[in-house]
Amino acid sequence: MRPVLCLFALLTSVTFCQASPIDFASLVGQTVSLTVEPYTSGENNGTNYVGLTQGYIDNNPSESFWMFCDDALDQIKVPATYDVTVVSLVNGAFAGDNLGLSLAQLQQQATLGLNFGATPSGDSLADVDTQQAIWNYTGGSYAADSGMLADTAAMQASYQSASYSGSFLLETTSEPGEQAFMPASSAVTPEPMSMVLLGSGLLAFGLFGRRRRASR
Repeated sequence: MRPVLCLFALLTSVTFCQASPIDFASLVGQTVSLTVEPYTSGENNGTNYVGLTQGYIDNNPSESFWMFCDDALDQIKVPATYDVTVVSLVNGAFAGDNLGLSLAQLQQQATLGLNFGATPSGDSLADVDTQQAIWNYTGGSYAADSGMLADTAAMQASYQSASYSGSFLLETTSEPGEQAFMPASSAVTPEPMSMVLLGSGLLAFGLFGRRRRASR
């Protein structure tokens, strides 16, 4: 029974994120209508809501998705609807940012945004740290506490080697009065180490089965 339990532990160690219902890759370069819904989680830093909120494009609420704000230059009153342009954060496909951020800075924001998870976490303190670290790229002036420093250090150690095939910016088309957002990660591929562990577990399980059959 032990090998079976071991395999179960290895399988459950592979974390998957909830996929967005929107194929943003097919919309890169296009201008679409974005509706930003109220922050139902209620998480805030005392002044502004933080973390994930839901949105939908082209007046289709049946395909809502989670996203986070990466833009502290403006404030909006939700619900709000306005036009955005879908921008890819893949190296070689980046077409520029109206707010003046470089691709590297946007990738850093996207990497920080992974801390939010695929759905609201309910961990307000952690989400405030992540959100303020993101907002400091675009007009924020939040003093870095230990949580923000830890988030930033972890991001700096990983963002250059990350894949951004599932990362997009919903870029504003008019200022002021609009905010840019990034959809929550839709990646569903296990990290390489998880794949190694999964393969090792399957191999061990197969050998265990062969030994049991041979002993009969």
